Order: sequence, then C-alpha cells, then structure tokens
Amino acid sequence: MSGPSSDFLDLSGVNPPSGKAAALDPQHFSVLEGMSPVHLRILNEASRVMYVSKGVELLHEGDTPHGLYFIDSGKLTIAKRVADKQKILSQMGPGNIYGEFGVLRKKSRYASVFTAEPSRIIRVDISAIHQVLEVDAGFRKRLNDLLTRRMLSSFFFSHPVFQGLPQETCQAVGKDIPMQFMERGSRIFTQGDQPTGIYLILSGEVEVRYLNRSKAEVLLEIRRDNDLIGEVVQKNGTALAYSAVSSSDVDLLVLNKDTMNTLQQHYPQVYTILENYINKRSEQTVKRLKENLA
Repeated sequence: MSGPSSDFLDLSGVNPPSGKAAALDPQHFSVLEGMSPVHLRILNEASRVMYVSKGVELLHEGDTPHGLYFIDSGKLTIAKRVADKQKILSQMGPGNIYGEFGVLRKKSRYASVFTAEPSRIIRVDISAIHQVLEVDAGFRKRLNDLLTRRMLSSFFFSHPVFQGLPQETCQAVGKDIPMQFMERGSRIFTQGDQPTGIYLILSGEVEVRYLNRSKAEVLLEIRRDNDLIGEVVQKNGTALAYSAVSSSDVDLLVLNKDTMNTLQQHYPQVYTILENYINKRSEQTVKRLKENLA
C-alpha cells in the first residue's frame, strides 16, 4: 500500500520558501519609512516569506518571541483570553505588523494572532530587528508608539474598570493618562514615601514588599497585568504603606492627582467605577498588611 502523496505532507498551513525575501518596502510598511538602505538590507537578509492558510494560529498568547512579522497580504485577527473566553481585539491587513511586544519587551506574547484569510507574511528574525533598533532611533520610536497604542487597547479591552466602555471613550481616556516604563529591578516607590499617585499595571510583574515592626521585609504579593499598586497610604495620607519593586520590565499607567481630576470632570462614569475598584483593592491590601504587622 502506497503512502500519502508527497504533495500533501506539509499540513501545518505555513509554507516558508527556502530563499531570502527582499520584499520589505517602506512605501508598503509605514513603520519602515525613512529607514536607510543599509538597515533595510539587514532586515531583508534576515527575512522569510510565509504563505499561510486561513485559520492558522501564528502566535499564541504566552509564546516566546522569535521575530517581527510584516503582513504583505491577507487579514489577521488579534484575540485575547478574558474570563476564560477568547475575544477578538482587532483585525489587521496589509501594511501592518505584529510581534512588536516580544521584540521590545523581550517577554511572552500578550495576545494570540490568527489568519482570518489566506495571507502572505514576511517574518524577520529578532536578532536583525534588535541590530537595527540599536542604531535607528526613528524605527525604535515608531515601533514604541505602535506598542503603546496596542497595549492601551488590550488593557482597556480586558480591564474590569474600562471593559464594556465605548472604544472612543477608552481612546480619549488613554490620551489623558501618563504612561511609564520601568526596567526589571527598579524600585517604583518605597514604603514611607510621599504618595504621588496610583499605578495601573499594563504589563509585567511587581513585588509588593512590607517592612514590618520587626524590621523584616516581607514579600506580600506579586502583582501582574491589570492590577494596581500604590493604593494604600498611612500617616493621614502622607506615607505609602508598602514598597513596590519591578520583578520584570513593567509598563504602568500613572493615575496622579491631575489625571484623577481630569477623569472626574470629563469621564465621571469611568471615575466612579475606577474609584470603587481602587477602594476594593485597598481593603484587600489592608487586610494583608494587618496579617504581617509583627
């Protein structure tokens, strides 16, 4: 009995050709605009074309990054798990890219990517991307700007405070909230510091540490995406009740006094939901702190 035809042995849905793909055109991909011919050559020499059938999960939420992906043709869907259900964040077509989170943050993918129709994707190896990022400030800025927009979109989509609000409201709110990036091992604030605001965690991990009466620093919690820090103060609101240290690279939204006033004046619905969310989180933290006073 003969085996299956060799024409149908590759059932993955992805068929990368063996040759190099010098196909990255700045006129097609705006993120490459203004890039020098030398830098373009570096990216093209590290690229491969993938012809992908419909319904293939190209990246899975939590995957380790391996490259930056350019959509030459076709359509892709970005989806994220929320409350154990996979929901669509957005769709992308030709001229768009994905994989920037893994490239810039060197962390696992925060959403999944599927082909919504047969597509032609150009994959560029992550080492070549980093090589160009080190010397091309314009490329780095455009990639960072894209990352910021997409992280905010994902955050508002999945966060209990903003989930369900109209997209235009979330976009407007996002413009009024400062964003801050902290490298791994950074001390975001120290117990006893004067409070300057509350931080919402867009991505990454933060250690909550408490110096108790015995002068022992206790690790109370590790807080992750969509959580917050800085919600509990003492001494009549003049001192933070615990320390916060980033245990990975962290992206934060800063809710300082000016930002909260803006939300209260222009987005009262958002402000009320956010205030209740912060108060509930504060109650949980105070309970944890009382358990570790000694």
